[in-house]
Amino acid sequence: MFKFWQRRKKGDLKAFDKQLRQSIEPAKYNYEKAKLTEAALFESGVDPRQLQAGTAIAKRKYFFLLKAARDRQMTGQWRTAFERPEL
Repeated sequence: MFKFWQRRKKGDLKAFDKQLRQSIEPAKYNYEKAKLTEAALFESGVDPRQLQAGTAIAKRKYFFLLKAARDRQMTGQWRTAFERPEL
């Protein structure tokens, strides 16, 4: 039925690593943008709980991807600054 004793096929691990590496950059950008937006709109009439929730979601996504990369012992040159221009 479930065949727990059989090994699972791993697939293309290099492609997964590449996809993970490429998804970290946009996640960092979204997290940094959410932090800046929260700081800028904190004094406005927007509900602060909504801003904090958006920032928390972006933060969780970014750190989840970083944890997955760390668990896979991936190395790379991660950008440390907020460099991406507004689109």
